[in-house]
Amino acid sequence: MKTCLSIPVVLGALLSMQSAFAANAAPAAKETRVLERVVVNGTNREMGMGVSEFPPNAAKPRHMATGPEVCYVIKGEIILQVEGQPVQDIHAGGSFQIAANAIHVTRAGPDGATVIATWTSTPGKPFNVSSPNVSSFPE
Repeated sequence: MKTCLSIPVVLGALLSMQSAFAANAAPAAKETRVLERVVVNGTNREMGMGVSEFPPNAAKPRHMATGPEVCYVIKGEIILQVEGQPVQDIHAGGSFQIAANAIHVTRAGPDGATVIATWTSTPGKPFNVSSPNVSSFPE
């Protein structure tokens, strides 16, 4: 009988732990809203421009872009970690560059962030490619 009474207690404790872990996990950033794509004449490339909105502390998981990116922080703060480089903290009014094929993570600060991003890519091919074999963002 004691065993039957302890199962709900154990399940309750496990569910509480799961909720606590979920509360500490950073939310995902929204997908970049593409504003424009323009073919670069005489090449097999296109330029793109979009807006990325990050809720507070939201992160885009480790990924790499197949072309270079240039970004401008309109609002808030972005914490940028490019693999093999020091962490950068970019505030509203600041900009940053990411080289093609550089594995990176972008995370918003506690007030969220809005970023204008421009990039070069190959038309019809994915621009951002996830990098599951790389460790998570450092705390």
